Amino acid sequence: MSKQEVNPETEPDVTVRPESKPEQKVIVTELTRRFLVGAGIVSIVLGILAFIFPENTLTSMTPLFAIFSIFIAVIDLMLFSKSTYLRGAFLMSALLSTVLGLIFLFRQDVTKDFSSLIFGFWILFNATSMLAQSWSPELLRNWQRLITLALGAVGLGMGLYLTLVSDIPASTMTTLIGIFSDILGIFFLFIALFSPRHKN
Repeated sequence: MSKQEVNPETEPDVTVRPESKPEQKVIVTELTRRFLVGAGIVSIVLGILAFIFPENTLTSMTPLFAIFSIFIAVIDLMLFSKSTYLRGAFLMSALLSTVLGLIFLFRQDVTKDFSSLIFGFWILFNATSMLAQSWSPELLRNWQRLITLALGAVGLGMGLYLTLVSDIPASTMTTLIGIFSDILGIFFLFIALFSPRHKN
């Protein structure tokens, strides 16, 4: 009995091809990355200053926090223009940062009389933004996400403490603001260093 010949042209192709993964969208441009590095450094410096100087000096530093908040709003708008998952979160963060920046800049009397409440809201808004952005696959993944979620949760607790507890000692308030400012700076640096980049 003769062997049946197999036509290679009609033989089914059983080659296993790797699944092609969709290219991850990059929303952090190189310009945005530079802005994030700058924001991280400035935030850490503000945190150190808050540790060093007493409450009256912290109140006099409100113009610096005002400019910094508006700078954060600019970064949020840059991310808003590129994002798919968190457009609403970035836009809301930009609006709140702008409002607080204007309060810091033009209503220093309110900031002086209600330092704990105003800075508590500032911490709350930024901590909430950190938690929302940590979940976005456009920014962070894996262990970076876990670290930033932990930092955001700590910041949320600080903000709630400052806004809900009255008669907080000046030294405690200054310490909390300094710690969160450093946390926020670390968060910005994490995004600048670990967010997806365009492949060359």
